[in-house]
Amino acid sequence: MSDTSIRETAELVSAMEEHLKSELLKDEPDKLWENSFIRKQIEKRKKGKKPFTLQDHIRAMVYSMLSSGNRWADVSKNADSVTGCISDVDKIFYNYDVEKLKKCSPKQLRENIKKIHCGTQSTLKQMEALLSVNIDRLIFLKKEFGMVDTYYQKLIDIDDTLKTLVVVLSTPGSIAKLEQMNVALVCEYLRNIGYDIPKPDRHICRILGSEHLALSDKKEVPPFEAFDKVVELAELMGKPTAEVDYILWSYCADGYGEICKKKNAKCKECIAKSHCKKYNNKNRRKN
Repeated sequence: MSDTSIRETAELVSAMEEHLKSELLKDEPDKLWENSFIRKQIEKRKKGKKPFTLQDHIRAMVYSMLSSGNRWADVSKNADSVTGCISDVDKIFYNYDVEKLKKCSPKQLRENIKKIHCGTQSTLKQMEALLSVNIDRLIFLKKEFGMVDTYYQKLIDIDDTLKTLVVVLSTPGSIAKLEQMNVALVCEYLRNIGYDIPKPDRHICRILGSEHLALSDKKEVPPFEAFDKVVELAELMGKPTAEVDYILWSYCADGYGEICKKKNAKCKECIAKSHCKKYNNKNRRKN
């Protein structure tokens, strides 16, 4: 990919950000990056005044799990404006009190999640993984290293891109593998505890692909390739990596920008349409 292409894309992302702020989300400022839970967590980690507790890690994991298969706008609709925490979810999980959580059943948690309209086909398996595997793995890391973050930092010292940490937490067979957590969900979990990285989910992997912003020759960019592209864009733009990811994601997501959706995309409203292969091919066929 040429420097010109990545720089042009960085300019397009800046235009998307302005479109979101001035038009698409102008009446919903709580949905902008500035007010997001992830930004608040990244700022907390930067300041370094308060350590991230076991409870913080469990909350981060739960929010990540609930982001899978749900409209995030629905999950986060009652988020606290100051902390970004979602009280409806936090109450279901006893504010992440480990002793109380361990007495719950996965079915009980699933039913309570369904009551706030955040359940999916994967919810029961997610809750089983949370209660029977993932919390215990976090507890083990805390006992072994004093803090979960201490273990994570050892991996970050080896690879400061954090990709090694993501691989360790998402790869079957790893001693720290988090069940029901793929690469995208592990990235979301890590962002929820303040690490400044992208989340290469379906929206990001598609919008960066060959049919849209064309930062790859692949239609769906592989997760770690998408990860690297967002990091490169962020460096050019002088912004946090998670913020650039958030702009791209918001431009696609239901309940947010809703422009570059997989189905029923609003191509005519898109400020990047002149660069979009899919849009231009569609227009050529019409003509």
